[in-house]
Amino acid sequence: MSDGRHIPFYESNLLGGASVINGCVHMFGSKSKWESILKTFNANYGELLDSYNKLYSSNQKNNNKITLNPAPQNIIDNSFIKTLNLHNIPTGDMNFSEKESCGPILNTVKKYFRSSILSIIQNNLFVINSGEIVQYILFDDNGKVTGVKTNLRSINSDYVILAAGVIGTCDILLREKHKEGNNVLSNLTVGRGIQDHTNLRVNVLTNKKFDSLNEISNSFYKKILLLIRHFFGKSTLLKCTGATSAAHLDLNQDGEIDTRIQIVQFTENGRFGSDGSFFGRKPGFSISITAINPESRGEIILEGVNNIVNPMFLSSERDIELLKKALEYSLKLLRSSPLSNHILEIEDVHAIENDTIKYIVNNIFSGHHLIGGSYDAINSNFEVKNTKGLYVCDASVFSKYAASNIHSSVVLIADIFSKKFISNNY
Repeated sequence: MSDGRHIPFYESNLLGGASVINGCVHMFGSKSKWESILKTFNANYGELLDSYNKLYSSNQKNNNKITLNPAPQNIIDNSFIKTLNLHNIPTGDMNFSEKESCGPILNTVKKYFRSSILSIIQNNLFVINSGEIVQYILFDDNGKVTGVKTNLRSINSDYVILAAGVIGTCDILLREKHKEGNNVLSNLTVGRGIQDHTNLRVNVLTNKKFDSLNEISNSFYKKILLLIRHFFGKSTLLKCTGATSAAHLDLNQDGEIDTRIQIVQFTENGRFGSDGSFFGRKPGFSISITAINPESRGEIILEGVNNIVNPMFLSSERDIELLKKALEYSLKLLRSSPLSNHILEIEDVHAIENDTIKYIVNNIFSGHHLIGGSYDAINSNFEVKNTKGLYVCDASVFSKYAASNIHSSVVLIADIFSKKFISNNY
């Protein structure tokens, strides 16, 4: 909810998360932020790099690894990067965000289709039970986990690892916390301090066609041509998320990267205005703005049988000021050569310049990067306090963002958790 406007969230019920279908933008993030996060779990940056090298590869022939590939670059991307260079932002590796830089975005891919954590699962040694909803955690009188209660049955187990995402994990823990007659979790803080990236876009129409998703979406011929090029091994938008190039910026000049802007190969009324529309019909692109470490924090609470998710978007004045600076910077880029040579119209430019706060409030939407909610309820081993055998490992364990996209962050923290779990229990 923002200023009375409902902003939807996605709650994934898929093995490996929604990125099994959609692929993802890849970001390792900031060393300094990671070091702060890892202290909570008595881990260090060297361990994280070991996990990264074990799990990720740029070689698409590698099995049991998540493979990465730079997004395809076109005339808009090249002009965007050249314009940033002329504004003293050097070309660099978009995997890291320690200093100002710009360049192609990395995506998780395989040879033909996008990939996710399923790329590292071979010869499954576990059983997948779908179509069931976990309602409660089962404990003995000493707070030791004995299993879970679903809507269909009870399942006995020695350990329970909650990996249901921020919404799902907080929902389960809150229901357990408030369950009548159970004091195991009654004193724990759950659902507080959740955050989401407030994503904001500037829609731009171009003065010529460049095979944007707007054009491809509205042309059967271009769709067929795209498929032919893709299956002949050419780099196309089918192997990326639509975001193709980016820049890391320190807009408040405090020495830390605070903002990521991205070129997105379409204009969209759907998420942009939250009205469910598809791509625009004219050639165009968007500049997508993400304030990487927002100060705004909210909560998840239970209201009857429902959970209420409220990240309190823009409750921090600093977040609003940073988005204002990002809009100003984006307009400066769009009016600078060579990027300006391709632009027919910057949509809503009058509102952006003259009623900036209203534009921000009316047009932000969820980045679908929810974190937090369980970090005060777990110890350094990811084990829920006051229990034995109950663990949490998903985005809810983060108290801050390591990067502007959280897929890699969750994968890496999961590897840190798995090493600790095996060391402590086997």
